[in-house]
Amino acid sequence: MFKGKKILFFSANFFGYQHEIKNKLVELGSEFDFFDERPKNTFLYKALIRFNRRFVNRAIENYYRAIIEKTKAKEYDFVFFLKAEVITRKLLVELKDHQKNAKFILYLWDSVDHFPLVRKLFPEFDKILSFDKEDVKVHPDFHFRPLFYLDEYTQIPEKPVSHKYDIAFIGTAHLDRLPVLLKLKQFCRQNSVKSYFFIYLQDLKIYYLRKLFYKSFRQSRKSDFELTPLKKEEIKTIINTTNCVLDVEKTVQTGLTIRAIETLGARRKLITTNKTVKDYDFFNEKNIFIISRENPTIPLDFLKEDYCAIDPKIYAKYSLEHWLQDIFR
Repeated sequence: MFKGKKILFFSANFFGYQHEIKNKLVELGSEFDFFDERPKNTFLYKALIRFNRRFVNRAIENYYRAIIEKTKAKEYDFVFFLKAEVITRKLLVELKDHQKNAKFILYLWDSVDHFPLVRKLFPEFDKILSFDKEDVKVHPDFHFRPLFYLDEYTQIPEKPVSHKYDIAFIGTAHLDRLPVLLKLKQFCRQNSVKSYFFIYLQDLKIYYLRKLFYKSFRQSRKSDFELTPLKKEEIKTIINTTNCVLDVEKTVQTGLTIRAIETLGARRKLITTNKTVKDYDFFNEKNIFIISRENPTIPLDFLKEDYCAIDPKIYAKYSLEHWLQDIFR
């Protein structure tokens, strides 16, 4: 399916997963060229792209036109965008003019409401996939495809090597996520639950701005946050030593986060605020417990009981290779 296929791949920094996708495409026999979707990845540049693009429009045009010039002599089978937050429709049309035989594919790992400008690009893609079922309902031509887990998660022992934590959280400090996390930290302290909370902020300036303007950050302290992301091996070590993984999705999305799918890959129990998890084929109430945002409490027995194995065919469906097959099929 992939052997000898030429792919032009664009992605923003997707927590390093774009590199895992590249490695898997090579392993499967494809040839590809990769470009970061953004001209720069600084905090200021990301903010301008999202909130005031007129300051960076010229740089975006120059960046993509240089890529078009560099790649126009090649004939690709696929042009693949992971999210497509930056490119304009005009630039996308120019790229298509130089790649007339390529199939243009878009995968959305964020909800459309979170970056609505992407709607302008939809007519230019041959195939669009989304991790969010609600977006698929709104756009019937979309294909629903949840995210994936990496191969290395299958190597994690089914039972924790050492039961260091009952529950672990690793994720970014979104505005609507933080209040739930702070409540759960308190719950764990009050009930002697062994817990690990890694709440990541990209920049300390974000903390001060949110502390000043947003109620959800008022009760937080600098010590609640980490400014350096965990490495992949560090995340694996934590998941290897915990019984349950906590996931709190953004309220603007219904799709399962990649952390939730990684929890499946690692065969760990999942605690989540996302009620739509009940609609997935791997849902098992012995493995997954849904909490409320307002009063997030967890039965202590659930934290201690072992994971219950699921059908191997369902398990394999959420691997990175199957994800790529569904995208490029």
